[in-house]
Amino acid sequence: MRDITALHPDLQEKVYQFKALCEKNGLKAGIGECLRTVAEQDALYAIGRTKPGTRVTNARGSTYSSQHQWGIAFDFYRNDGTGAFNTAGGFFDQAGALAKSIGLGWGGDWKSPVDKPHLYLPWWGSTPLRLKSEYGTPERFRATWQKKPVFEINKIYAAKAGFYLWKRPGAEKVRYEVMSDKMKKKCSKKKKHALLRKGAKFRLMETKRAGTDVWGKIKAGYWIRIARNGKSRIHIVP
Repeated sequence: MRDITALHPDLQEKVYQFKALCEKNGLKAGIGECLRTVAEQDALYAIGRTKPGTRVTNARGSTYSSQHQWGIAFDFYRNDGTGAFNTAGGFFDQAGALAKSIGLGWGGDWKSPVDKPHLYLPWWGSTPLRLKSEYGTPERFRATWQKKPVFEINKIYAAKAGFYLWKRPGAEKVRYEVMSDKMKKKCSKKKKHALLRKGAKFRLMETKRAGTDVWGKIKAGYWIRIARNGKSRIHIVP
């Protein structure tokens, strides 16, 4: 299935970072399979064994041997109209390198099979062996996930409340008078500092986590605290 929200919360965040980073570097990447059921994984495992075709995986679903079953992996494809798995121009090598730069593991580094469209959270290694040992089943693993707000990069959001603008997360508030006229229209002045008004719209360009808080960088270059104590303070604009 292609439901990003079924993935581990930390991987959901990485998916959006990966897509934004690819776009920034001129690569159009689409998101393919995310979570897989036992039946879906066993059907893939059968290809080249009990079903016609070339083998595509060494992971048997009934033994929970695929990272996809644990919600810690997703596949991507080329989405520029030249073919989903067209390798021309080193597309998958470039995208894999970008993914690794934000802390993801890449199936292109594997020996057998080499799986260049595959990305995963590497915290439990390159196979699910440790997860199987610690949790037994994906269901038990999912029960340990801590839900937290996930924000999509390069999307338009609106503020649920007033926000101070910061030069850096929590470091220095922005003075109202230094802002452009365009930004001043979205803000009010509280003492000498700029306060983004409730309902103001902005494009989210980057996020950083600090404990249970999340900071977001808006297109104007300023930072706001978009989640506090694990609760979102913004909403996406349809």
